[in-house]
Amino acid sequence: MSADGPFNLYNAVVTAADKQSANRGVLVVMNDTVMDGRDVTKTNTTDVATFKSVNYGPLGYIHNGKIDYQRTPQRKHTSSTPFDVAKLTALPKVGIIYNYANASDLPAKVLVDAGYDGIVSAGVGNGNLYKTIFDTLATAAHNGTVVVRSSRVPTGATTQDAEVDDAKYGFVASGTLNPQKARVLLQLALTQTKDPKQIQTIFNQY
Repeated sequence: MSADGPFNLYNAVVTAADKQSANRGVLVVMNDTVMDGRDVTKTNTTDVATFKSVNYGPLGYIHNGKIDYQRTPQRKHTSSTPFDVAKLTALPKVGIIYNYANASDLPAKVLVDAGYDGIVSAGVGNGNLYKTIFDTLATAAHNGTVVVRSSRVPTGATTQDAEVDDAKYGFVASGTLNPQKARVLLQLALTQTKDPKQIQTIFNQY
């Protein structure tokens, strides 16, 4: 028996030292479970077993100090990406706005007027936007602000060109990235390009 903190640290060291962990990207180790950094998220405000891989499940488990890997992440990650922030003093400005019944488009307008490089929309269902927010973000995308559609829903993908014609409006679909993670990837993508088609490719790959 052990307090969860020291035992999690012990398992993290075991994981980092295991040759099987190589080339699997950023790993999160909690409660005898090894998770993919891209997929893991906090699911409860106080539960010690709060971190879970909500879309694809754990990469593996730790039993008596040994790792039993079940799968390998398929997305490109870490050193296989083109992103290099070593010489940057700041990342591009990207904000998140939330959609809900009778939502105002004022937050979206504020971000556009403030010169934000990108906006992530935390939509309902499959990344759908409230009408006024949709219109404002469609105009913003037309004028060069990169707009990414994500979802408030904790699991599942925001799919490209499904319920929203992303190609028509110049939107980018976040896939399985939640709004917080979509914001980070968009910031990195904007260090490479502002072309929404190229940024969609980045979201499809990483």
